[in-house]
Amino acid sequence: MLISVAQLALRTQDALATKCSHKDQLVTPRLFGDETCPASRGVVLSIHPKYSEKILEEQKTVELRRRFPVPEPTAITLYIYSTSPVQAMVGVARIKEVQELPVQQIWTEFQENALINHKDFTKYFRGLKSGFVLILYDIKPFPRQIPLRRLREEFGFEPPQSFLYIKNDLRKALQDELYS
Repeated sequence: MLISVAQLALRTQDALATKCSHKDQLVTPRLFGDETCPASRGVVLSIHPKYSEKILEEQKTVELRRRFPVPEPTAITLYIYSTSPVQAMVGVARIKEVQELPVQQIWTEFQENALINHKDFTKYFRGLKSGFVLILYDIKPFPRQIPLRRLREEFGFEPPQSFLYIKNDLRKALQDELYS
């Protein structure tokens, strides 16, 4: 039985668990390295514990950033690293949308969902004309927090100052942790 190149690509994509939905093109996975669809990559954000706890409790539904790579409109996975004193990967969420907006508009539209006081907000965005709003959904805490020591030993992980794309081996381990 002969199959087309498109059918072979789709079978390969499914077999390698590459998730990417482009309406106008066929995306085939590379056999080595990271996934080919940047929008489906996971992103690790370092978040202060007082905010990461509120995200995991689904009280805080947006995350504010001074800078962020604006992905394609498809949802991407956010891995939540809670900074000191917790120093652990604590959960996962999906990013529904990323908006770059003027700082004053961010405050006006998202202050209630961001759970940040005006003084801290102003200090965080000082010197910027615009910032980024990450709209979150499908928020799940990990059954057990994964401490930084373990992340470093097993995956060579270093917490990002801003953000980083997650490596495939760590992404797979965190997915296993989530559903164990």
